Amino acid sequence: MLVQSALDGYPVCIFAYGQTGSGKTFTMEGGPGGDPQLEGLIPRALRHLFSVAQELSGQGWTYSFVASYVEIYNETVRDLLATGTRKGQGGECEIRRAAPGSEELTVTNARYVPVSCEKEVEALLHLAHQNRAVARTAQNERSSRSHSVFQLQISGQHSSRGLQCGASLSLVDLAGSERLDPGLALGPGERERLRETQAINSSLSTLGLVIMALSNKESHVPYRNSKLTYLLQNSLGGSAKMLMFVNISPLEENVSESLNSLRFASKVNQCVIGTAQANRK
Repeated sequence: MLVQSALDGYPVCIFAYGQTGSGKTFTMEGGPGGDPQLEGLIPRALRHLFSVAQELSGQGWTYSFVASYVEIYNETVRDLLATGTRKGQGGECEIRRAAPGSEELTVTNARYVPVSCEKEVEALLHLAHQNRAVARTAQNERSSRSHSVFQLQISGQHSSRGLQCGASLSLVDLAGSERLDPGLALGPGERERLRETQAINSSLSTLGLVIMALSNKESHVPYRNSKLTYLLQNSLGGSAKMLMFVNISPLEENVSESLNSLRFASKVNQCVIGTAQANRK
């Protein structure tokens, strides 16, 4: 299983791509009510990781897991796990190096929460959903117009053999890829929608350019052209394992957007980034 590779020290990144309303958030988080048949990738993946980590403990391995969950809206990073006085303050989070000279990235002002069981993950997903729902009311459906990035930092240690490994699992619900109607009369709400769409299209375009640059072994990879690719740069390179889900609508009226999604997926599928390498020593 792809997500299990993260326990071995491989960075893993999984995207859900498609137009708004095509089921990306359902794919990643699942449906309401806690029905096991409607669970999304995030709870299923973490349940599997916890289970395998428990099995590996019998072989001398000890693992720790730290979760974070942010959204990127109009190139602004916002913590979805904010609580108490931090909730709704509106302070922008920044992407920074964890230490001078370090390749590890961190998000300032964001919560990093240790997790060890499914219930703790469920609580985080519920909190993130509440935060996105509040933002959606106040910010013109902000959640559906943003990228959400769930990241799990994994650290493993085998004391008797002197082995260590570390990796991140990134599970990403990309913002809707649909284009704005060029003939739309732009009132105040439509102008805001246009700005959102331009930011989304720019970041999705940068994601495609980054993947192409990696595939072509170019000397410069434009990670910093977008907050999304900058945050995920350690999960997109040749040492990482990557998968993209493409969500399309069954409606005939959405055929044009479905074709655009499939074209993007086809380009990504043709890219060969390289052989993944584990961060294990």
